[in-house]
Amino acid sequence: MRKVIGVTGGISSGKSNVISIIKRQGFKVIDCDLINHNLQKINMPIYNAIKEAFGSSYFLDNKELDRKKLGELIFHNENEKLKLNSISHPIIKEEVLKEINKADGIIFVDVPLLYESKFDSLCDKVICVYLNKETQIKRLMERDHIDYSYAKAKIASQMDLDQKRDLADYVIDSKGSFQETYDQVLKILEMIKGE
Repeated sequence: MRKVIGVTGGISSGKSNVISIIKRQGFKVIDCDLINHNLQKINMPIYNAIKEAFGSSYFLDNKELDRKKLGELIFHNENEKLKLNSISHPIIKEEVLKEINKADGIIFVDVPLLYESKFDSLCDKVICVYLNKETQIKRLMERDHIDYSYAKAKIASQMDLDQKRDLADYVIDSKGSFQETYDQVLKILEMIKGE
């Protein structure tokens, strides 16, 4: 029997740690960022769709997508971000469904924008990796070497983590040590296996 569990969080909330623990327990994880990255390679579906929608000025001399330039555009322009998401999310969802249909047992889908992209419709349950905003800002500043206002703006560009927490079936609070996070993950995995 197949069970699909979505894993989401916010930027710098500790989701990567949680995913690495889940993988180490031997579970299959479908990584939506990796799928997106692969589909943005030359002549792949998202690459072609972006070229058609945004034009050739968002591509480098070697024909690769200029991710930095496109990232700056969508970070500062909500309409352009929605346009990009409306192009990429259906293509990514199609690939995720293919992966799900090839698998059996408990499968985890790592989706940063799970609720924003309506990927929760593919999931039986959702885990949210949660972190209070001040700690999230501090970790992001340290990770990306950016100032407070830029870190705050990056976090504000995503759906509020409190909202994600309230919508999720399981919540992992990652403010503590790695061991504390690890223990929470194992407890939730046991609950999922037992359902």
